[in-house]
Amino acid sequence: MKDVSYYFSKNKNIVWSASICMLVVILAIFILNTVLGLLVHYLDPNEPVFWHSLSLYWIAILTIVIGSSVLYEFYVFRAGGHSLAKQLKARPLRHSESVPEESVALRITERLAENFDIDVPTLYVLPDEVGVNALVAGFHPKDTVIILTWGALQNLDELELYGLLGHEFNQILSGEARENTRLKILYSGLITFSQWGSKIAKQGFNRQLNGRRHKLETSFVAIGGVIWLIGSLGVLITRLIKYLTLGGRTFHNDYKTKRLMLNNANVQTLLRIYVHHAGSQIHSEYSEAISHMCFANSLSPQSWMNIHPNIKDRIYELNPNLLQDLQLENLQKLRTQPLFSLMRSLEDSMSEEYNPWMSPQPLPLLRLSPISFAINDAIKPLNSEIRQQMGRPDLIQRAMQTSTGSREVMVAILMIRQYREFIPSEAPVSRAIVDSLLNIDGRVHIQIFHEACINLGNMPATSARQFITKLAKIIQEDGEIGLLDALLIERVKAELGLMPIHRPSSLEEAKPQIVRLVDALLHVQQINSANQFEVRYKILERILTSEELELYEEISDEPIDLGEILNDIAGLLLRDRLIILGIAETCLWNDRIITQDELDVLELLYWRLGFETEQMLDQMHKKNSLMIM
Repeated sequence: MKDVSYYFSKNKNIVWSASICMLVVILAIFILNTVLGLLVHYLDPNEPVFWHSLSLYWIAILTIVIGSSVLYEFYVFRAGGHSLAKQLKARPLRHSESVPEESVALRITERLAENFDIDVPTLYVLPDEVGVNALVAGFHPKDTVIILTWGALQNLDELELYGLLGHEFNQILSGEARENTRLKILYSGLITFSQWGSKIAKQGFNRQLNGRRHKLETSFVAIGGVIWLIGSLGVLITRLIKYLTLGGRTFHNDYKTKRLMLNNANVQTLLRIYVHHAGSQIHSEYSEAISHMCFANSLSPQSWMNIHPNIKDRIYELNPNLLQDLQLENLQKLRTQPLFSLMRSLEDSMSEEYNPWMSPQPLPLLRLSPISFAINDAIKPLNSEIRQQMGRPDLIQRAMQTSTGSREVMVAILMIRQYREFIPSEAPVSRAIVDSLLNIDGRVHIQIFHEACINLGNMPATSARQFITKLAKIIQEDGEIGLLDALLIERVKAELGLMPIHRPSSLEEAKPQIVRLVDALLHVQQINSANQFEVRYKILERILTSEELELYEEISDEPIDLGEILNDIAGLLLRDRLIILGIAETCLWNDRIITQDELDVLELLYWRLGFETEQMLDQMHKKNSLMIM
């Protein structure tokens, strides 16, 4: 009975789509015949407008073109989604030939297919599209494909890519992918003239192999423009019908994806598109034909009757407070600027609904000398596996069996790092724990800190805030703060669910924060001051323009909030974060031995910016030819 019901529902959708398409075709032919009739009537007033001497021939030509186009599409799509990928000139992704960004997409696709117990769809990429978008097509599990733009692979981190692919899997599971593929075929006849015009016009912009301009380029553009103009009526009618019949499903799909994935990954994807300079637009002659199949609007934002609502509305629908929170976060940052104190109306309008954890005041200065243990210990970093297996004093092991004891161990480690071997007598921590930590290899402290962080367990929000504030006050007790200590606080915030909201940012906006991060990285290094300035200039000249280099020639001595700086940089595009990390690796650790503190910073920094760290640490060990103990 269930199979019969499904078959009836499936055929009902096909009949409904075909009926709507037939009505649209009839309407388009009627309008085009009427337009031609107006021209014929203007030349010969005796000719009627709606049925003139050319009507029969004109209708026959239109019917043949539209029918042939639909039949051709049916023939082309005999291989399902693979045919669409070939039509769009998409490139298939394979593990053996993929770059790291492509490997991440392939891995997520396989994981989602396994979770939902379906065949793994083939992954394709549109290599020339910089917008962030994706679509899924196919009739059967074996011919279903997911097509990503190159901009999606380049700009989305793993979480955002997970949200994008999750949306496409929702369409596969709901059967919408099949329906969208059928609609693409049925409506193809109405936009045939438009596609022909676009293809011919593009020939006028293509250069010859020797770089010379084509002799007939003006003719190509003119002829293509006229054909496109004739076909624009079919495009307009198709867009209108799609808008009326499909316009309301985007919000529904967003909600379904959120429930299916049990997270807000698709919201993060929308936020990334919201700040991306190219948006989600696809620059192709087929962008109109596939507009209803895409994750987001594939047409220009200024186009009429877009099927998908704008990104801002979709974000608001999923999380009404998110955009407001982002604005309030930006306003909170502006409060530190002198002119903002004059704008009392903005301060008064700050809502108390968004209440992120704030670093204790006054903010510290950047630490100009690294905190580390004896140089003999710091020079040789331990392999992570060996460090995990090294023995712990019984007192530390017993303390870490409870969340209270784990918190005390974390406080003791930060105190040792802050004061080295000087611990204040009034310190609110067991002296026995401090002595036990001082009697073991100092390079193991950070590993113990990570293990204690995992043992924190669930804490009330108020207690969690108080604990993080306590740790933050310890690491900036002397008015200075180092990068490793700040990253450890970020690790605790993540464990307690107090990480700030995801805030996408552009490279231009984050350049001051990048400079401060570079300064913080340099002061973790075991190199002298003269070389530090030389390395600093080598890094910054790859990120800043010559004019900007002059602005940041000197290291700033202003108070700093490293947590906020890391959050701003974590919101950059994926490729921008990779560029920054790549430059840091090349300039800092390309030709010298890495220390334990530097390796811990590198691991935590990769984690904070949204990357896997295990493989990177292994490569860094091999790259620096370290002596693993």
